[in-house]
Amino acid sequence: MPAAPWEALIVCLLLMAAPAIGSQRSTRIGLLTALALTLGATLFAATPQAAYLAVALGALLHAFDAWRYSRTGAAMLGLSTLSALGVAAALDQGQMGAAFLLSTVTIALRAGVLPVHVGVASLCDRAPIVQIQQLASTIALVFIHLRFVDHHPEAVEWAPWVVRYGAAATMGGALLTVVQRDLRGLYRGTTAMHGGMLLAATGAASLGNFAAALLVAVAMGLALGGLGVMIVALEERAGPVTFREMGGWAAAFPRLAAAFALFGGAGVGLPGTAGFVADDLLLHTLWMESPASTVTVILSSALLAVATLLGYSRVFLGRAAVSLAPDLYPRERVVVVLLVGLLVLLGFAPWVLIGPADAFLSGVPGDIVPVFGARP
Repeated sequence: MPAAPWEALIVCLLLMAAPAIGSQRSTRIGLLTALALTLGATLFAATPQAAYLAVALGALLHAFDAWRYSRTGAAMLGLSTLSALGVAAALDQGQMGAAFLLSTVTIALRAGVLPVHVGVASLCDRAPIVQIQQLASTIALVFIHLRFVDHHPEAVEWAPWVVRYGAAATMGGALLTVVQRDLRGLYRGTTAMHGGMLLAATGAASLGNFAAALLVAVAMGLALGGLGVMIVALEERAGPVTFREMGGWAAAFPRLAAAFALFGGAGVGLPGTAGFVADDLLLHTLWMESPASTVTVILSSALLAVATLLGYSRVFLGRAAVSLAPDLYPRERVVVVLLVGLLVLLGFAPWVLIGPADAFLSGVPGDIVPVFGARP
């Protein structure tokens, strides 16, 4: 059995479980079990149609979970269900160009790429736990996109446009981060920036560096997932956090402040983390496709780094704040150790993921066998 799907499944399951472990929100075991089964069905599907049908089912489950908190987020997940079903239908008809475009749209919706980011932005605001868990499903979606629809001439033809659009969306998200006035706004902008970077990476994967795109997806999920858990943990203790004045929360919650810094750093390519390796591989691949897009992504990362540092200083530095609330609970420490450990492991030993992923994803899939009755 190839190692790549198993490694992707481990990452996705860890990210899916992390917010449920770290948050005080009651965990619905049945829903988590169903989502875990759809992840397995997606990653180990024998046919591309079955894989995208599993993606559609997972999106419906996430939409059901999001409905109580964010109707906009649930609508986005419902729309991504339809686009995933469209991919399955296009593959069944042998329409590889349409399948590539619809799959790219599905990734853009789930990753929160500008300007179709409103659903993800609403989840970041109102249902961060659902947002983190649907990021885990997004990694699986990227995996099957790279496996089934990114090896064909139609994908190569469209890839330059996807790369350029993704780079432009990256800059748009980075600009959003520098004008935010609260912590949730910073999280929304950071997510939009990473969504654009992921889109550029999936477009550049058509050049053959599939593992780089997968590592970008994994690093994005782990960094944003950990950052989201820390934001929820801080708000449970201090309430909504704005940037109007220095917060000084590092004195009251030193472990939380350190974890926030690590996840924020991983999101901007901190050396020693998966984010650094992912950015390096992506920039090398982008340079072969579009030097202008490469420069745009570099500038976007720099802007995000500035916004992250400013946000950290406003929230955690300054005059020491006093709180009777405890620092990280044991369950939150478990989440931090697991997510940071995986980020560091992939930062120092990226071949653990890259080697099996390249071997598995570089092979050209066989004929797409119709399952709905039509033959191409």
